[in-house]
Amino acid sequence: MLSVAILFAASPAGATTEWRRVHKSVHKHAARAATSGGPLYKGALLEDADSGRVLMAYNADMEWPPASMAKMMNLLVAQEQINAGRFNGNDPVRISERAAHTGGSRVGLKEGDVYPLRELMKAALVKSANDAAVAVAEKIGGSVEAMVRMMNDRAQQLGMTHTLYQTVDGLPPRPTHDADRTTALDLAIVGRAIIRETNLLMWSSQEHMDFDNGVAILNNTNHLIGHFEGCDGLKTGFTYQAGFNVTTTAKRGDMRLIAVILGAPSNAQRFAQAAKLMDWGFDQFTAVSLLRSGQPLPVHVQVHEGPLIQPVAANDLKLVVPKANASGVHVVYDVAPAIDGPVTTGEPLGRAIAQDEGQAATEVMAVSPIAFTAPHTLGGEVYNASSPPPANNNPAQENQ
Repeated sequence: MLSVAILFAASPAGATTEWRRVHKSVHKHAARAATSGGPLYKGALLEDADSGRVLMAYNADMEWPPASMAKMMNLLVAQEQINAGRFNGNDPVRISERAAHTGGSRVGLKEGDVYPLRELMKAALVKSANDAAVAVAEKIGGSVEAMVRMMNDRAQQLGMTHTLYQTVDGLPPRPTHDADRTTALDLAIVGRAIIRETNLLMWSSQEHMDFDNGVAILNNTNHLIGHFEGCDGLKTGFTYQAGFNVTTTAKRGDMRLIAVILGAPSNAQRFAQAAKLMDWGFDQFTAVSLLRSGQPLPVHVQVHEGPLIQPVAANDLKLVVPKANASGVHVVYDVAPAIDGPVTTGEPLGRAIAQDEGQAATEVMAVSPIAFTAPHTLGGEVYNASSPPPANNNPAQENQ
């Protein structure tokens, strides 16, 4: 049975961050359990994709070249620019000399050709086409260099403190040296942003896709697609220095996981290890649904000179926990008992915090379902400040 607690005193700031710090060592045993026989990689991470809760970590904060997984940030920035209305997926993109001559994995773009922006984004994501990634960057940023700045700015906004992009495609300046740096934790952050804020999974979930109205077929470089239950993304990466890498995600039921494998010794092993990690996660953990978006909460807030408001959950609240611990999850309500008006619909009144083993793991805002403006008096009559004052029916009294 779900345990519920009500707390009116303010909870410490950054509770979720603190939970991740405290529990980092707790899940070290999970790394051994999930990688029995010795890890076939340099770093690995498994997270709940909704909350970012770390389920397993192995060298997750080790700096490592992302290789073509740098394209994840390129495409996140591009899609967010489209979402903001600054670009459209149908916008024409003329292929530059620089894009046409970009090496490595390619889709065969030629200088002067014109393609819709979305076709190039699709090629960069599914086939990991470097020429398409450069073309996307030039369209969105105006130049590769400007797009790199946008990518680094977005990384900082997302809290990716150990990531530095110097390319838009992950290509090394020479075979034994990669310019870009990141960590498994930071790759999971950008992966979660893609899942949360874009529709790019509709492409990364396809094993094969048409390009340019069927002129070419894009074969997905992520070999888990179509072969691992629930897998629908995200991106692979390989260079001589980085080895074989993948950031991948899968959803089964109410639970979505995101896994990162860094430095696997072979193409086959990066997928085998990612699958092993996610299988372990789905087997050991479960998603506990705590609140639904719009659900009334068991707390009330008294508005000064106004109504008693019952806040509602701004979003769904669920927590991924070990199956054996599912009955021990608590919801703590950090809501002030009284406030001054006015109050707007959707205004935050506090937080509903999911706790596991006494530590805050994730939270949603507790918001007002109604609006209220405190009454005021004018000429001895009461009126609501959100409405105009009563009309003066005696013109002779005006301007006295």
